[in-house]
Amino acid sequence: MEIMPYQLVVIDDTTHALLLVDGNQGEIIAEMPYPSEYTPTELLLSPDHSKVYMPVIGTNGKGGLFVANLEQKSIYRLPVELPPPTQFTLAPKGNYAYIADPNGRLFSLAIPTMSLTTWGNPAEAACVGLAADHTAIYSVWEYDNQGSLAVFNPAGQLLQEHHLPGIPTNIILDGNGHILIPFTSAAFTVEGIIIFTMTEEKDSAPASITAHSCIYSKDTSICPAYPSHVATCPKEQIAYVVNEESASITVIDITNAAIIRQIEIGRSISCLHILPGDKLAVATSHILADLSMIDLINGRLLSVTDTKRELLGYIAVIPSPIPNQEKSP
Repeated sequence: MEIMPYQLVVIDDTTHALLLVDGNQGEIIAEMPYPSEYTPTELLLSPDHSKVYMPVIGTNGKGGLFVANLEQKSIYRLPVELPPPTQFTLAPKGNYAYIADPNGRLFSLAIPTMSLTTWGNPAEAACVGLAADHTAIYSVWEYDNQGSLAVFNPAGQLLQEHHLPGIPTNIILDGNGHILIPFTSAAFTVEGIIIFTMTEEKDSAPASITAHSCIYSKDTSICPAYPSHVATCPKEQIAYVVNEESASITVIDITNAAIIRQIEIGRSISCLHILPGDKLAVATSHILADLSMIDLINGRLLSVTDTKRELLGYIAVIPSPIPNQEKSP
């Protein structure tokens, strides 16, 4: 199967470095070390693909934000102290970042000016996911074995709130007017994904929202699925839901909120990143600290990284090579 050119940015926990990797060849282009006293909590690619942002929590309990310049192959910390960033996302233009701390506080960070703004009082809930588009910030919350979706405008004002049928584990925007939220339950009796569809209306920010639930059918197994992440193919209106506990991927028809098929992986994976061409994907594992290559067309595991490096479960996929790069010896 022909693989279109791509690169990966991977976090190596053994050497405490960001690795820029040629995806096709598997060769390391550059290693960008960061101080070992910091633990990354996310890794996000900038809209122009020139940088990656890595929020961290230090051993002192304080937060920070590192930026890797992929053209210069260098990494630096932004000169601003942050709350511990348990959740982190970027605005589509990359000029703002949104942060949730362990106490349920939300913050906005104006990246050009390094100005941090607190949004209201701490919530009596844990934020388990953040996402943003051009008009709103979307957050999911867990409390008392249930959950909710809260929508804010860029000024931090609450616009909408929706109850969820279970405990949310993540939130993803597919870029096509859908909000995808995988969820589970305390007893793992109800699991699946809820799909919110945003309908554009005049003078509405954000748009009105309708929801459809796609509930997993229960089998005789006592093993929970624990849907933890979603990757999407917007052109095909398909979502791939990663089930971390059952070591599988559930393929969803987004338009009809229906299960199409199941891909059995046979090993725990945590997040999925679709590669250019939409035929292959790279999966990460918070438990196994490695990467897997998955054939989405034929539904099978192709390969697993064979290295002594511990690769954290956060990666960034660069869909086309950055110009003027030379591989490290």
